[in-house]
Amino acid sequence: MTVEEFREKVGDGGIVPMSRAEWEGIASSFPEVERHNTQLAGDLIIVRAGDALVAVEAPSRDARVARALGGPEEARAFVARRMEEYERMWDGCGVKVEYFDKS
Repeated sequence: MTVEEFREKVGDGGIVPMSRAEWEGIASSFPEVERHNTQLAGDLIIVRAGDALVAVEAPSRDARVARALGGPEEARAFVARRMEEYERMWDGCGVKVEYFDKS
């Protein structure tokens, strides 16, 4: 995936699945805003893509998924919700993160 393809797909508002290698090949083009250690699924990374903030997650060791978040408020809400889900997973209560859910 090229930087331009990534920008286009994120700009369309969809969820962008990619391989770990694809993300690592373009990651340096997107300034990292924040990084959160999930304890279970690698880091939840927030990057800037133009005017948008984008979450990049690791649903598996070799996969990445990205989604546009809009502005800072949406990003904060998304990160808080995800970190709560990971905390519940850590507690073993059977929660599963839905990486491809648009909500």
